[in-house]
Amino acid sequence: MTIKSAKASVSSGIAIRVFWHLFRICLSFSLLFLDNTILAVASCLAYLRSVASRRRTRRNVRFYPKTVLITGVGAPHALALARAWTAEGHCVVGADVTDLDLPIRSGASMSKALQAFYRIPKDHYISRLLDVIHREKVDIWIPCSPKATPSEDATARQVVESRTSCKCITFDTELATCFSHTDTFRQYVIERGLPVLEYHKVLSRDSVHKILHRSPSKSYQMLRASPSANDKAMRLPKRTTSKTYTSISEIQISKDRPWILQQHSRLGELFADILVVRGHVQAINVRLSSAHSVPWGTSRLDEALAAAIHQLMQTFAAKIGPRLTGHLSVRLMVDEEFDVHSVRHAVYIAGCVPGAQAVERLLQDIISPTAGYLSVFPSDPVDVSSKTTPTLSSSRATSLSRFSAAGRLTALLFQSSWLRYVILVLGLSKAEFVRLLFWKDPLFSFQDPLPWWWQAHVYQPLREIWILVKQTREAGL
Repeated sequence: MTIKSAKASVSSGIAIRVFWHLFRICLSFSLLFLDNTILAVASCLAYLRSVASRRRTRRNVRFYPKTVLITGVGAPHALALARAWTAEGHCVVGADVTDLDLPIRSGASMSKALQAFYRIPKDHYISRLLDVIHREKVDIWIPCSPKATPSEDATARQVVESRTSCKCITFDTELATCFSHTDTFRQYVIERGLPVLEYHKVLSRDSVHKILHRSPSKSYQMLRASPSANDKAMRLPKRTTSKTYTSISEIQISKDRPWILQQHSRLGELFADILVVRGHVQAINVRLSSAHSVPWGTSRLDEALAAAIHQLMQTFAAKIGPRLTGHLSVRLMVDEEFDVHSVRHAVYIAGCVPGAQAVERLLQDIISPTAGYLSVFPSDPVDVSSKTTPTLSSSRATSLSRFSAAGRLTALLFQSSWLRYVILVLGLSKAEFVRLLFWKDPLFSFQDPLPWWWQAHVYQPLREIWILVKQTREAGL
């Protein structure tokens, strides 16, 4: 009976997956007539606007266009960046890093913002990338593909810049390796005299007391180096010195039983998504971590904190120097430091995420920093770092404030108990439900509507069929 029940559960799981694949295919075909109408209207508007924009571009006699290669252009933020470069009159070449055998091009490949499009196999990433740069005479390469690791992009930069004149917006191999590991990144920042979140591996009670006495205004969390599921972190110091000594005396600490003493942040976690070019911060977006749902960026205190973070990131970039070029998402912890008559916020660097994973949120929440990218050319400097101001964005994917009418309508709808039950069953947040009601596709643009239509009615249905056939064969059906 156990074997039969296991087979039945596997069969039911396959049936559910097949159902959802077929459902998405049918949904695509059911919306085809409506989307064809939207495509026709948007295409007419796009043609009229393109004529006017070409006239404005031709009037600028001092303009010198660059050829820009963007890998991972199938992502919405990368496509938005390509459209921004094209709107300024530059030539954009797009490429997708693929690990599937699906021969169908993605929706972004159909964008009129792209002069050419290439599919780069993951197994031949560097060689094919170099071939594209040679063929298209690329001036600047911006990697946005999450399928390529920071180390792969760094190795590609080393090869590309040694064989061509193309400039690469990615870190060199040494920095990419350093930034990809928390311990090496922390040590790298400490060596440059920047504030880093404290993290100690303690082997005795005496070492714990020394750390606490050295920084009496800081708060720490203490837990085992190899914690079990039932272990809870201990907060130190306690309210009184005697309670602190009593709590520490009850802990067994030795070389065989090490503990971790980590600085605790009283005010929470923030992220700074930055574009650094030749040691200057050219664009910055400050946001709350996904664990927070409170409003952010609406008060003068938030603006002051963002300005302090911006200054810290400028100092961080300047300490490393002109070799620092790329995208980086820096994890920051905000704490309170007490003095005799005052209290102030202190920002500490806790970690980072380099490469394409950092560029997504940066390009989603700010205007595309094309001028900042152009500062990579020493002979044609464009320094906008002194004019850069931090953008403050909420951690929530969609804010109710973006839809003023939607917010009022949703407030009335949420008073209905049956609607709240439907949202609960679907597992949607209020913001996600608003986005479902008031549709906004990140690939859609009135100036460039074809990528959205192609993705929804050609690429996705064929991809669903391809996955469905592959899963059916693997299941032996």
